[in-house]
Amino acid sequence: MGKKIFGKFRSLAVKRRKLLVILAGFCILAVAACYSGLTVREYTVNSAQINENGVRIVLITDLHSTFHGKGQSKITAKIEEQNPDLILLGGDIYDDEEPFDGARVFLSAVAEIAPVYYVTGNHEYWSGKAEMLCAEVAAAGIRILSDEYERLEINGNAVILAGIEDPVKENYVQDYEQGENLCEIFGELDGLDGYKILLAHRPEKIGEYKEFSFDLVLSGHAHGGQWRIPFLLNGLYSPNQGLFPEYAGGRYEHENLTHIVSRGVSLWHPRLPRVCNRPEVVTVVLEPEA
Repeated sequence: MGKKIFGKFRSLAVKRRKLLVILAGFCILAVAACYSGLTVREYTVNSAQINENGVRIVLITDLHSTFHGKGQSKITAKIEEQNPDLILLGGDIYDDEEPFDGARVFLSAVAEIAPVYYVTGNHEYWSGKAEMLCAEVAAAGIRILSDEYERLEINGNAVILAGIEDPVKENYVQDYEQGENLCEIFGELDGLDGYKILLAHRPEKIGEYKEFSFDLVLSGHAHGGQWRIPFLLNGLYSPNQGLFPEYAGGRYEHENLTHIVSRGVSLWHPRLPRVCNRPEVVTVVLEPEA
């Protein structure tokens, strides 16, 4: 009788230990999935238009005024480690609601690292203060690309860098029509020599960008689909793409055009945690063809 009772207690203890191990494992996985520490994601793009010196670009999107460390120390350290020739800010660096301190501190810090270029996102316009915010960006020594392009020479490479406004500007600025602007301005790129890059906030507009002679398009906006399942689901939901977005984040090839979509560096959007979707500093390395 005593042996039977002892055996039952022992069996219950074993089951309890197994349950605790399972619960502990689940908790560890949950914590790991929701871990929101910054990561660096690097892409190498080869082109016959790039010489052996190459070009290093850091792309930052969708900060939404988030702080990464005191004085933005964590994110600026990550950027500095990449030794960029160029830093591109792909929209929604500000959020649409105050406080804007996280964006302001970030802009001041990043402007000290390398030449910086900026395009607007939808949240800058949703704030109702886009003109003021763009003035702050310019005051930080950062070049805003507003449906225009600029010719650069980087490490002996001819680069044409273009940037477009977020299309929501049409709802805020009278007589602004982006489609007409793009055809008029970027239609002339065909006759220009140089590696052509477009910085554009919205990835779902790739069909429009493909109409022009860009070699590389850099976007954000999708937040990596917010929730991911590695190797199974690249993203659950994205603004303007809905469920299971095609362009949640990563690298996409379209014939002669490479499209890289950053998962952004904000932590929550709008009130949901990122799951298996760490905020990322994107590094794009342009190299010659092998």
